[in-house]
Amino acid sequence: MLTVRQALAMEVFAGSRVVAGEGGLDREIRWAHPVDIPHASEWVRGGELLLTTFYGLRDDPEAQRHLCGELAEKGLAGMVVAIGGYLDAVPNAIRTAADAVDFPIIEMPWDVPFEDVVRAISEQIINEQYQLYKQSLSIHGSLTRLVLDGGSLQDVAQELCGLLQRPVEIDDLSFAVLAAAGSENEIDDSRRAALREGRSAPMLLEHLRRTGVLSRVRANLAPERIDPDVGTRSHGMTMARILAPIVVARKIYGYVWIIAGRRDLEPLDFHAIEHAATVAALILFRDQTGRQAEERAESRILSRLLTKDAQLDNTLREEAGRFRLRLEAPHAVIVIDAGANEVRAVELAARNAVRGSGLAAAIGERAGRVVMLIETPKAEAIAEVCQRIITEAMPLEDSIRVGASPLHEDATTLHRAYEHALEALALLPALGDDRHIAHFEELGILHWLHAVPQELLGENAFARSIQRLAEHDRARGAELLHTLEVFLECDGNSVRAAEKLIVHRHTLKYRLQRIEELCEVDLSDPLCKLNLRAALLSRRMRNAHSE
Repeated sequence: MLTVRQALAMEVFAGSRVVAGEGGLDREIRWAHPVDIPHASEWVRGGELLLTTFYGLRDDPEAQRHLCGELAEKGLAGMVVAIGGYLDAVPNAIRTAADAVDFPIIEMPWDVPFEDVVRAISEQIINEQYQLYKQSLSIHGSLTRLVLDGGSLQDVAQELCGLLQRPVEIDDLSFAVLAAAGSENEIDDSRRAALREGRSAPMLLEHLRRTGVLSRVRANLAPERIDPDVGTRSHGMTMARILAPIVVARKIYGYVWIIAGRRDLEPLDFHAIEHAATVAALILFRDQTGRQAEERAESRILSRLLTKDAQLDNTLREEAGRFRLRLEAPHAVIVIDAGANEVRAVELAARNAVRGSGLAAAIGERAGRVVMLIETPKAEAIAEVCQRIITEAMPLEDSIRVGASPLHEDATTLHRAYEHALEALALLPALGDDRHIAHFEELGILHWLHAVPQELLGENAFARSIQRLAEHDRARGAELLHTLEVFLECDGNSVRAAEKLIVHRHTLKYRLQRIEELCEVDLSDPLCKLNLRAALLSRRMRNAHSE
């Protein structure tokens, strides 16, 4: 990159001097262009160094005053003015305007041809581009040899670390650490924790997701610099870094982190990062191909164990043993809805969660969802794994939902465990809008209601009353159904219900009277309230299930 400051050191500028805008001497020059006509700003582009004699503006002081602002706004590198012909010096008004926007102005002797300036700058830029191309080819060659020689991601991290002279880390799709290189003295607490824990901190990743950093990287498929802010510092990230996606055929396979350090990255550094990311993608793709046989075997075990009337023969026991599963031990099934995320990314998050818990498990994709069979003698371990899955999936673009079965002591009933997990997942929205995990054992009456055929609901007077109330609200824009739901959730306590609804107690009393009239019910009757609550739960459950 050629800057104005660097150009001034060239021989062609030997007799020149900067007279204004010194704060902008580090602007990049992409080309040099002579323009000597009025409205010069209309004929130039960003990054150009404008060469002029001021012939077109010599009799227009007003245009001279506005010129610097217009050129700076268009992103020009600066302006070279030939002195000794039409101007003896750059007017003070122009200097003042240039200083205000840090737009460099250089006075050059009249006898220096603009052609010499254009040639010198052009040759310098072209030579830099050629050298960059040669160095880029060299980097590409050295990194490509890693793949051809059967190198690993650790080799890529070491090579990139040596090229950039900065710490490097390579993560998978779920930000689990796959390889790292560089001194621990050159990284911050966040990176040290990632290397220690084997994954980037979920809370830091959640912050980057909320601030849009992860979305931009995923959308642009390009490296992005992340500077520390209040949010990152609270999670130990005190040093700037580059996050680069590992991409093949516009699909992300993982991420490369580079600690930015105090020296700004140069174009060659970004070439190295892009080449390294491409090579890392090839290695990940190669390794994934090698794991496919193992994953197919894992999927076969899941399919056989979760199928009704599974035959627990010696062959199945041996295959399960490959994944440390003992069919005589208690197991539970967890089903994960990936939402809008890639199923593969959610599966990796699930594997990280199981790895962190230390449990034996078989994991795979089934009907577009991630299914896990975990072995554990403790029921509380199921809740722990589910929470770990949610934490591991926090950096993903969309939230996930998890359904879990209870423990099953007998491996022949695992098909029922799978059905229980699916039912818990399906009825999760009925448990509350802010829930992400549902355990079959907490469904209670929802499990019974789920089993009631649709045609039988029409025979229930309370279900018909709830339907009538919903139709009344739609027709009149009222909120009687919501009022009833809150009233029943508060166990019939009018004071608590009024506070939750943020209405006056007299307003609540009037609404409850209207509900009693429309539904022909007595809200002081405990059995009546129980039936209405069940009808409301059934409605919420079926609405959620249909969605």
